[in-house]
Amino acid sequence: MLKLIHEIHRRSLWQVLGFYLAASWIVLQVIDVLTNNFGLPDWVPAFALVLLLLGLPIVLGTAFIQEGIRGGAPGAAGPGAAPEGQSAQPAATDSATQGAVTSDEAPAPTPATSVADPTAGAGSTHRRLFTWRNALVGGAAAFVLLAALTVGYMAMRTAGVGPAGTLVAKGVLDERATILVADFESTDEMLGRAATEALRIDLSQSTMVRVAEPAFTADALRRMNREPESPLDLALALELAQREGLPAVLTGEINAAGGRFLLSAELVAAGDGQVLVSHREAAADSSEILPAIDELSKRIRERIGESLKTIRAEPPLEAATTPSLEALRKYSLAVQAIDMRAEDARGITLLDEAIALDPGARMVEALTQAFENRDRLTERERYMATAAYHESVTGDMQLTIAAYQNLLEIDPEHTGASNNLGVMYEIVRDFDRAEETYALSARLDTTSQHAYVNLVSARFHQGDASGAGAALEEALARFPDNPAVEWHDYQHAAVIGDYETADSLASDMDETYGTDLFWRAAVAADRGAIAAATGRLEEARTYLRSATTANQDRRLSAEVLRMAEKEAWLDIVVREDRSASVSRVEAALGRYPLEGIDPLERPYLPISQIYAEAGRPEVARRLLEEYESAVPAELRAGVDALSNLERTRGVIALAEGDPSGAIEAFRLSDRGSCYACAYRGLADAYLAAGNRDSALALYERYVETPDLYRYWGHGPYTTADIGPTYERLGQLHDEAGNLEKAAEYYAKFVGLWANADAELQPRVSAAQARLEEIVKERG
Repeated sequence: MLKLIHEIHRRSLWQVLGFYLAASWIVLQVIDVLTNNFGLPDWVPAFALVLLLLGLPIVLGTAFIQEGIRGGAPGAAGPGAAPEGQSAQPAATDSATQGAVTSDEAPAPTPATSVADPTAGAGSTHRRLFTWRNALVGGAAAFVLLAALTVGYMAMRTAGVGPAGTLVAKGVLDERATILVADFESTDEMLGRAATEALRIDLSQSTMVRVAEPAFTADALRRMNREPESPLDLALALELAQREGLPAVLTGEINAAGGRFLLSAELVAAGDGQVLVSHREAAADSSEILPAIDELSKRIRERIGESLKTIRAEPPLEAATTPSLEALRKYSLAVQAIDMRAEDARGITLLDEAIALDPGARMVEALTQAFENRDRLTERERYMATAAYHESVTGDMQLTIAAYQNLLEIDPEHTGASNNLGVMYEIVRDFDRAEETYALSARLDTTSQHAYVNLVSARFHQGDASGAGAALEEALARFPDNPAVEWHDYQHAAVIGDYETADSLASDMDETYGTDLFWRAAVAADRGAIAAATGRLEEARTYLRSATTANQDRRLSAEVLRMAEKEAWLDIVVREDRSASVSRVEAALGRYPLEGIDPLERPYLPISQIYAEAGRPEVARRLLEEYESAVPAELRAGVDALSNLERTRGVIALAEGDPSGAIEAFRLSDRGSCYACAYRGLADAYLAAGNRDSALALYERYVETPDLYRYWGHGPYTTADIGPTYERLGQLHDEAGNLEKAAEYYAKFVGLWANADAELQPRVSAAQARLEEIVKERG
């Protein structure tokens, strides 16, 4: 320190100023790094800057006074004074005196100052006060004080002491508690919706609390005999939170005045209505609203108890969503349509409108850009972006799974990652791990039905029918009156062969939700599948045409075509009338040509398969080529898309008389979420190749493989195909002399089609007659 003081003594005033400014910059950089790395409060850098600004005049004053001491500035000794530590030399006399002195006379001693300096006392005080030692010691003491205040604040924050204590540390809120976000109050409904959704999106990034999902809110409102899309003002939100056992409600308000906006948010205790946290932000204009909401959310999350380091590391809200408020409002309406009313088609339409307002939000481009710039994201967001990119763009499930696993290592309670990881495990057929992951997700978030319903799927596909039923009962008990859960309920009944119960449940659902066009179409199509499974074709067509009407009312041409496609498959699979299937499809295409539908919505592949099954492989191949030309490669890279593509190639190869090519294609198709589809195609191909034994084994595997998705959406591989496959198995075993197995499958076929339409009864009678013969032969 003495060496530093000595060095400073040698510098000029400007040199000292430059040295101080450089040192101040270094200090601020160090404090900024400490603030970000250790999650220090925002006032630490500001406090440090104030201290440095206060120190500037002190340093400049010290430099000025110390420079004056060396150079004779006021307050120092006179011109004849010697430097410190040396004796003064005699002062020179004037010329008159010099002339009077002889060479033999010695000059009389002259004092250093003959007249007293009136500032000498003050200068001595300044010299003692403004020294470099004092300046350095004082600066160090100021920063020690700052460090002590910071440590004390952080200790109080962690311990829940005083105003610095967080809500979690004080025990007011439990860590990972679920809070309900009420609608923002605003005279502008669009602005209120956008602000509410923006706040929900930002809070969903929190590691300290969870946000109740819209689907949970809709279910709770139904239990309160309210419409699921009812405006969720503070009073209703508090009532809902109390009924559902949620600890707090976050509410907000936007007021406009003179082009400016004042935003406020409060976290209110559900039990007594006490305001736990409140904060306000101002926005100069509408373009500043999202940054203001971002700041509101961050301040509330800080007071709840989230790490400041985590909060600061996240990208700005407008970077994580969209800077367009109108696009955000459309997104909010889409979320409401999908999560609250399961109106997927309407939700997709709204998302398309949001994308039109903000083209940067389009999926492939957005996911690719997010992946390419992932180093700019927080660690959690980086893994989510990586997973989404590989799932939707590259189709690499192993890299998708690895990204979700990495995210769960740093944030084991990330419910979105755990649920999505379970879905990925199901896609790669690792059902044990899928079940474990869904169970974890359900424990972490009891407000969402997704993990509970997915748990049903994972157990069912392991062959654990009773476990799947138990999970479904829990989902129904936890989410009563939730249409998405009820939907899975009757579908589960159908795939285990309880068609009577399935139809009864579907009928109840149609009565409850039939006024909603989405549910009217969905339930009617499913009731068609249930009727077709038991050979009731006319009833199935009636339901499919009801679904067609609902889709026409919704102005969804692609969905209308899909209903015609399903009827065509009934002609092929059940009636074995292939010419009728082509006529039906061509009539529908005449009314709704593919060119008038978005390329991503065009049902190229199932229609291609219909033409191939009907003996028109040249048309089927042309449609396949159109699909590969119209749909971008990155949107054909998903696992299910690739699986469906290979199945289509297999059907075409069979139609072209190439069973070996069909076998290769069907083997490649054995992936994704249609767990039984490949077996049916492979069985057909082996039978065409003359390998009856392999065909028999694969047909049996096809009907015995647990698959919850035996509905519409995988071409002929539906519940309607179970009966004809039983019939085929009975005939093949009969021809091979396996009479016991033949009798088993004839019996299953007869039992399933006992109430089939009159046109199908001759086949039932033939199977019944042969069954009786076998029984008689075998005694």
